[in-house]
Amino acid sequence: MSELSTNLNNLDTFASIAPNIAFNPAQIEIRPVKENEIHYVADIITRSFHFDRGWMAWFTPLFKIGIAEDLRNRLRTRVPSALHSKPQQQVCSIALCIDREQSHISGTVEVGVRTAERYRQNHHRYVYLSNLAVSKDFRRRGVAQKLIERCEQQTVEWGYTEIHLHVMGKNERGRNLYQKLGYEVVSSELVWSIIPWHRPERLFLRKQLGISGLVV
Repeated sequence: MSELSTNLNNLDTFASIAPNIAFNPAQIEIRPVKENEIHYVADIITRSFHFDRGWMAWFTPLFKIGIAEDLRNRLRTRVPSALHSKPQQQVCSIALCIDREQSHISGTVEVGVRTAERYRQNHHRYVYLSNLAVSKDFRRRGVAQKLIERCEQQTVEWGYTEIHLHVMGKNERGRNLYQKLGYEVVSSELVWSIIPWHRPERLFLRKQLGISGLVV
């Protein structure tokens, strides 16, 4: 479930929030998710990546449980323990939008430091953004951009100058947003599919950040 919940970056959405919500984009609050909010994040991810449609709808409850537990386990490793002398750099954030003094969880994103093995001798650490999802009723209101910008700020706070992510090649809306925010394609690959003759393309993107989090 770990690869399933961390590698899909699809800017799709779900429609479980009441329509006609009015809010000021300046009032969007981005903060780390709390333990009692993880099930909301799991629901957003499940619906965003279409795990509640077609034949997969039968397994929606299992997908939600698996994604929620996977997220809990990853975030728990932020706390030093006997096995981890240093806290892991991993944050799951949510976007809160205020409407008539009520808060709505409108989106979510994760950012963390990963380790990639290079040349079988050195290990390269890099920052990776994943699980970006925004509710249908908050689409095109700046929520996704706010979430991405927070990830970029976090990247700089950790002392890194680059942030990376994957996006599916067919996700035109996502690609356009990332391009607008200064992300560039580093490489592309064909991913495994249950349909033998269908190998969707996945793009690996990178953005260079300055000390203040701005594009270099």
